Amino acid sequence: DPNNPLSKYYAYGIRNSFGLTFDPVSKNVWDTENGPASNDEINLVKPGFNSGWQTVMGPISVSGNTESDLVSFPGSHYADPILTWLDPVAVTDIEFLESSSLGESYSNNVFVGDNNYGNLYYFTVSPDRSSLALDNVPDSFIDNEEEQSSVTFGNGFGAITDLETGPDGYLYVLSYDDGIIYRIVPSSVLSSLPTVGTEETTETPLPAVDEQ
Repeated sequence: DPNNPLSKYYAYGIRNSFGLTFDPVSKNVWDTENGPASNDEINLVKPGFNSGWQTVMGPISVSGNTESDLVSFPGSHYADPILTWLDPVAVTDIEFLESSSLGESYSNNVFVGDNNYGNLYYFTVSPDRSSLALDNVPDSFIDNEEEQSSVTFGNGFGAITDLETGPDGYLYVLSYDDGIIYRIVPSSVLSSLPTVGTEETTETPLPAVDEQ
């Protein structure tokens, strides 16, 4: 409705978001949100998205509320998070790797950082680009160490404040704690570099960390 200013909001009900990015394939927006004391989120943000705050963080089914309890703007829709952490990791930036430099399996998939544990998380996007492949987190709700470990790509980065696909196609990770910029490269590339890094044994091809 062009005469109703509330209908012009792209998204609302978003709490404490430290990450916002575009899917290079679908062009959809994704964000991260920090809960007040629990339920950090990764969201797919389509036009008219209502993330539920301040009534809801995490899946609405566990909140004791229904969609009728939410503020409703014209043309809006509520959607549950794509992924929720029960215990907050203080999720920060989110980045689609727009490159095949780490290997085709990583191309256009998602990396996410956190503040509390210095973890870098990795997720494969579903074929329709509307969800994440979470084989070890079937309810899309991380509430134990095994599920947390299953999505952790690497650790020891300190408070991650920014993730970027570099001009060389590798992933760059900015650490707030020490000001270091880490570069994630295949181990075959790392062995030819003059700097010394620490290998992260995750998936094939094996990426590694190059401290800048």
